[in-house]
Amino acid sequence: MTYLEHVGKYFMMLKLVFKKPQKLHIFYTALMKEIDDLGLKSIGIIMFISFFIGGVIALQTALNLDSPFIPDSLIGFAAKRSI
Repeated sequence: MTYLEHVGKYFMMLKLVFKKPQKLHIFYTALMKEIDDLGLKSIGIIMFISFFIGGVIALQTALNLDSPFIPDSLIGFAAKRSI
């Protein structure tokens, strides 16, 4: 196969991918399942990672604030604002 044949088959495949689905109900059901799988079921890992990112930001902020005029209570506020 030549290069142009591969390019042509690729564009024919793209045409099939982006055409209107024949059965909208099946398409809608599959789309909602994918949204559920990708979005709602990943909230746990997002919360887990966000917790540790917040901890790292708070530690970095605490280590970089060496001024005695800045109270320690501002570390949490600064970490919250940086996220």
